[in-house]
Amino acid sequence: MTTAVVLGGGGTVGVAWQTGLIIGLREAGVDLARTTGIIGTSAGSLVGALLASGRDVTGALAVLAAVGERLDAGTLAAGSDGFQDASRRAAAAADPRPTLREIGSAAREAPVTLTEDDYLGLFGVLDGVTWPLGFRCTAVDTDTGELVVWGEHSRVPLLHAVAASCVVPMLFPPVTIGGVHYIDGGIVSRLNVSAAPPSDVLVVVCCQPLEGADAAQVDRQRGSARVVTVEPDFGDLGAPARMMDPAVTARAFPIGRRQAESAAVAIRAASTR
Repeated sequence: MTTAVVLGGGGTVGVAWQTGLIIGLREAGVDLARTTGIIGTSAGSLVGALLASGRDVTGALAVLAAVGERLDAGTLAAGSDGFQDASRRAAAAADPRPTLREIGSAAREAPVTLTEDDYLGLFGVLDGVTWPLGFRCTAVDTDTGELVVWGEHSRVPLLHAVAASCVVPMLFPPVTIGGVHYIDGGIVSRLNVSAAPPSDVLVVVCCQPLEGADAAQVDRQRGSARVVTVEPDFGDLGAPARMMDPAVTARAFPIGRRQAESAAVAIRAASTR
């Protein structure tokens, strides 16, 4: 029985929630690191890289702390709003690539608080970590508007790939890899389920309610895999729209950890039927 894991995008709130969920799952006897493959997008790329490499996933919280030290709440809120706008524009287009090229061009020219080197420095927890087998992460090429999926054979440094996957345009600078600039892989799809490897069981961890094109992607997988979806229970937080809100981020970790018990039951059931 093979299992693949999709870890979706969701800003700093998503990083904290996924980290709590993964720790809680391990406490409940389910280790998502023991899978055929992990595909991460944006927040999920950071958590997934740590998970797949056998590192302590709470290292992701150190990245959140570093972001909080460098950027104030107002700047993060503006970045979150900008991302939502860019995502809606790209999703509404029949062919999102021209829109993504426009967003990428604007991101390259935008005045941002951090330099590219400063931004890469936020991901020091991945410094020197070799690319884990079976791990993939996504980003968008700002020149072509194409989604790229990197893996262990891509010859791209893990730190740079993960940082590129997390570039909220106009908040963070695009990451340069091989002379090409990249931004957040979650602008069109927060999950990029189609990039997951074939498996008997597919665990999809969504940092926001599963809907629209992402829900359709997941439904298409149900014919070939047993699909388990895990969505956040942010009911007492008012289902936050701003996924970079520091106050919500601080509360997301225990919510994820609390949800792990029921998620573990669903994952075990799918893995043993």
